[in-house]
Amino acid sequence: MNKLSETFLWLLALAALTPGAHSAELLRTGDLVELNGRNATVRRLETLPYVESDYTKRFKFDAFENPKLKELRERHGLEAVIAPGKDEFERQVLLLDWTHRQFKKFGRPSTNCHGALGILGAIGEGHTFFCAHYAEVLVSAAASLGWVDRSLALRRHQGANKNGGSTEHSVTEMWSNQHRKWVMFDPTSNMTLETNGVPLNAWEIRQEWFYRGGTNLVFVIGKERRRYRKADLPIVLGKFANFGNLTVDPDEPDKYGFIGYIPNTDLMDAGYDYAKMFITKDALCDGTKWHVRTLPENPAADPYFPIGQSALNLEAKDGSLHVTLKTLTPNFARYELRIDRGGWNVTGEKFVWDVHPGRNRLEARTVNRFGVKGPVSTAEVDMKE
Repeated sequence: MNKLSETFLWLLALAALTPGAHSAELLRTGDLVELNGRNATVRRLETLPYVESDYTKRFKFDAFENPKLKELRERHGLEAVIAPGKDEFERQVLLLDWTHRQFKKFGRPSTNCHGALGILGAIGEGHTFFCAHYAEVLVSAAASLGWVDRSLALRRHQGANKNGGSTEHSVTEMWSNQHRKWVMFDPTSNMTLETNGVPLNAWEIRQEWFYRGGTNLVFVIGKERRRYRKADLPIVLGKFANFGNLTVDPDEPDKYGFIGYIPNTDLMDAGYDYAKMFITKDALCDGTKWHVRTLPENPAADPYFPIGQSALNLEAKDGSLHVTLKTLTPNFARYELRIDRGGWNVTGEKFVWDVHPGRNRLEARTVNRFGVKGPVSTAEVDMKE
């Protein structure tokens, strides 16, 4: 079993312990039930769970009604920026690339400026910025398009062989409906990382680098998706006046020793909520002082709760199949339902599924107020003729 599967199973287990998440009567793949006097079998139930925890409750997401999001999206033509993408992930990578290319000078900030609109305006005035500002712009640009991107603060673990660059770094993690997971986006380096074609979150990058030698990591740069391996480092990203070359150094992933999750995306109004930040680390970090914050018990799963999901529960009751949907979707608009590969229709969070003899298929998804569609949940039930 791979690490992604382990994390998914852990999330299902956590959902099982979440108050109100489900009861013993809820159906699982393989269950046999009697419906309308006929025997039926749950052949497939594929859904991301609904998770409610201290970590989900910490987060504050930017609002659809925020006029600054509309201003950012329209002033900088962000819908046109992502339009060439063939799927959601390509469009998110195009936004990453756009963010990276907005910054003309890299180095110590030359003005005390915050918020994506202010930062982009100051770039036009010739000011210099560094990684935290790249992250700030990407988080708000993503929010303006209906995606959820969150800032991460990184810090090198103790004993790192520092070849260059800073001790700390800022990156982001964006929720991918396409990949059904959080994915690390580094706007300063215009980079994502993957293994076996699957983009990784920050904790997965950390584990691959420190505990598996990093040889399976693929460093993917820019909208061109140029791919590099550990042996190819350093990667020169560009030359900046009064700074020199901006590079992905051979020890770049050492910065993933500590990972701080900043739990708000309303950065144009509130700035970074460092007070509620929580941190993951392990014994590699012993002896190095950094911020003192809450440490998740399971760092591979606690910070990586699903969003945008339509958590689908089935229950046989009074000879009928009852469906309940639940979600953590910022700016939620509606659930949509598709039966037997027909058209998508709006549905409520609770309804009765009228199954028929033979194979029955139900699909559910969320749509947020920006029109972004969440991952599809699927159930298949076979009823005897």
